[in-house]
Amino acid sequence: MASLKRRLRLFFLRWHRRIGVMLSLFVILIALTGIVINHANRFSLDTIPVTSPWVLSWYGIAFDGKITGFPAGKNWISAFQGKLYWNSEPVSYCPEPLIGAATIAGIWFVICGTSLTLISSDGVLIESLSDVVPADASGISGVSNDWLIIATDSGQIRLHSDTLELKADTSQPLATQVATPLPTNLQAELNFKSHSITIERLLLDLHSGRILQLPGALFNDLVALVLILLAVSGSWLWLQRKR
Repeated sequence: MASLKRRLRLFFLRWHRRIGVMLSLFVILIALTGIVINHANRFSLDTIPVTSPWVLSWYGIAFDGKITGFPAGKNWISAFQGKLYWNSEPVSYCPEPLIGAATIAGIWFVICGTSLTLISSDGVLIESLSDVVPADASGISGVSNDWLIIATDSGQIRLHSDTLELKADTSQPLATQVATPLPTNLQAELNFKSHSITIERLLLDLHSGRILQLPGALFNDLVALVLILLAVSGSWLWLQRKR
């Protein structure tokens, strides 16, 4: 009987040490993320977006190419995931593609697909109208008095800014606007608005294992059970040593 207890004690002692070493890094990760999570609000981690494509790929989020738009003075007009943005603020819906933007009398005329959106010089939505522009519109070529000059596959047309009258344009064809990539920081803001993954969210998912979805959560459960067994075996070993 004594020999059996001795072999059992040696067995538990050997595996207690091995499992403890294997789990030490994982326990350190849980401890460190837990400490940081407790102070997430103090360091504003709940508002700082995750911008790493590699990290976001774990959430099934991918961004293809750059977000482009048109400069509006010191501001930017762009379309992203079906919304029309003035800088980083959504102002309306935009059935992409975003064709162009031009200003007449301090009002920005923005064409998205066949719709026309009017925005004030400070980025406030004035009006959004659907089915105003021909479906074959390809860009804005410029402005002539109160007329917006629009390029289409069949030639240039004019759109009156007040009456929305459309008529053919017989003037010399002009070069159309070309969308350019937004500033890097603005692209990061728009990407963040589309997924809302913050540093705090990342830490919480690392802490719980949810970053690996179901396998990660199950692995965390397994580790928790093993830690319970370690606690039980460690207590048993200590009691045996006391005896």
